[in-house]
Amino acid sequence: MKYFIIVLVLSSILMSCSMFESKGEVVAQVGDTKLTMEEFRNNFTDKEWVSLSSGQKKEYVQQWVNLTLLANEAEKQGINKDKAVKNSIRYAEQKILGNALIASRLDAEKISEEEMFNYYRIHQGEFSQPLKNYKIQRIFLTDPTQVNRVRAEIQSGMKFEDAAKVYSQEEVGRNGGFMGTVTSADADSAFWQAASRLQLYEVSSLQKDNGYYIFRYYEEVAGTGETGFENQKDEIRRRILEERRKQVYDDLIQELKSKSDIYLMI
Repeated sequence: MKYFIIVLVLSSILMSCSMFESKGEVVAQVGDTKLTMEEFRNNFTDKEWVSLSSGQKKEYVQQWVNLTLLANEAEKQGINKDKAVKNSIRYAEQKILGNALIASRLDAEKISEEEMFNYYRIHQGEFSQPLKNYKIQRIFLTDPTQVNRVRAEIQSGMKFEDAAKVYSQEEVGRNGGFMGTVTSADADSAFWQAASRLQLYEVSSLQKDNGYYIFRYYEEVAGTGETGFENQKDEIRRRILEERRKQVYDDLIQELKSKSDIYLMI
């Protein structure tokens, strides 16, 4: 069967998110397979959905199109009937369902500012470190579909400064993307927050200023004072969520084991 692709709203996504309000609306079609707005929306949490730009939504739709093409071809070749593939699909389904059950328990729980601050006080020794600033190198792109391609070229051996000169759509790119030192208090603090979670020379991406940045830090610079509560909120929230998730998992397993007959054969 010859595949045909009808991407119904890709251009509309760029103009307005209101086009996605109808749950039954078809976002894209590959052959006889359709992606509806409801299916598309279910791939994201409320917070993730609100933060997505029109360009990112377009990119995710295109990724779905590509994946559907591959899956349809795999079925055409009978790969879906392979025993190992069937077992992998079954395991993946169980994992998705299990994670969804845990997520449903976590959804009702909110993390307050007070809870984060109390966590910070208890673990203050882990967070009280000399403040570091970072020298950043970046590549600015307006097309989200270019982000993965440029990152792949860098990971394949292209020098970051060469990629900046070739692809970056801002003046600083002509000089290899060197933007200077960023701190937690300046206008580019988003880069500081992101860099603080990376390793030296690790390449990442960031959406900002109606565009997309591929960036890395290439040097740490000693700052003044120590990291405090405000600079550690994202990490504190992540740790609390991770602890809650583990607790929910342990509680669920204990609860379900008490109601189930389990026999281990090995």
